[in-house]
Amino acid sequence: MSPFDRILLIIYSFIITIVCLLSLVIVSGWWQEPVYYLLHSPYVYDVQVYLSAFISLLLLMGLRLLWVSFTRQKNGKAVVHDYMLGQVRISIMTIENLVKKAVYQIHGVKEVRPRVVQTSRGMGLHIRAIVAPDISIPEVSREIQQRVQEYILQTTGITVNDIKVIVDNISSTRPRVE
Repeated sequence: MSPFDRILLIIYSFIITIVCLLSLVIVSGWWQEPVYYLLHSPYVYDVQVYLSAFISLLLLMGLRLLWVSFTRQKNGKAVVHDYMLGQVRISIMTIENLVKKAVYQIHGVKEVRPRVVQTSRGMGLHIRAIVAPDISIPEVSREIQQRVQEYILQTTGITVNDIKVIVDNISSTRPRVE
């Protein structure tokens, strides 16, 4: 959803909430004056124009939000390379899967969840990992950073400027003896 649509949704939700709140107050009998005003407003030209414009605006906002909610974006987020013959798009999911492939080859890593982030210097990665209890976490973290940076550069041509490794936990499962 684009920023315009998000702002539109906030304004639309706010207006509809106020209208529902006023309707509840009117229906409960606490404030009867708006009912009288609305019953006689179609006969007053100035009020009729303003009320028609307001309702038309709400209708257009609602239709736009309905359209956005039912249409999918065809282009997912991707990293774009421009070459002489055209563009090459590499999806974020592809980069995350390449990170998983590189990290799972490192001894001691049990689970990994990468996330591609936008940084001020370009593309970055946040890699959450669960590691074995008998390894050095600083060494594994450095190895993850180096191997991922080299593998992504070699495979996609993308330079990863920032790689943060977050060790969430150590694995508590014992290896099976066969």
